Amino acid sequence: MYLIQRGGSYRHKQKPYSSSALGGQTEMSFEPEFAEPIPNITVSAGRDVSIPCVVDHLGSYRVAWIHTDRSTLLTLATRVITRNSRYQVSHNSHRTWWLHIKNVQMRDRGQYMCQINTSPMKNQVGYIKVVVPPQIDESVTSKDTDVREGENVSLKCIASGSPEPEVTWRREDGEEISMDSKK
Repeated sequence: MYLIQRGGSYRHKQKPYSSSALGGQTEMSFEPEFAEPIPNITVSAGRDVSIPCVVDHLGSYRVAWIHTDRSTLLTLATRVITRNSRYQVSHNSHRTWWLHIKNVQMRDRGQYMCQINTSPMKNQVGYIKVVVPPQIDESVTSKDTDVREGENVSLKCIASGSPEPEVTWRREDGEEISMDSKK
């Protein structure tokens, strides 16, 4: 094994090995290697996402996709192993294996491993972050309220989303909100 420097970073490169064939001919073979890192992807809930795994010199080895956070084997070669119909796998007949997830949900967030069944096994990991737009929960949020001047009032706003939304308050007329001589 030797290193090649690309743009300031080092990458492992496998040396070819030879195997004798009939008639004294020598065939050069290469160990599979990942050609590109798996990207980390941010996707909105409800959208579809595709994660690439690029492998050079795969030969007779197989690629598998695993959701590492749930320890779930999702695909092996071109077969989907999980019973979740939202997952699919495709291969571009060259060197890229795609894991497709339809209608992404919060439970889909986490680490996804692309694995090659060499001995020892080779793998790399990418992360899917799922974001959910903020939404106010109207059932527990305060409604319009009339209050006499000088009386106390409590207002509540409950919102959900991912990342968790930050709730801020402002007056409709743009004036400052005063509380006990604080603004």
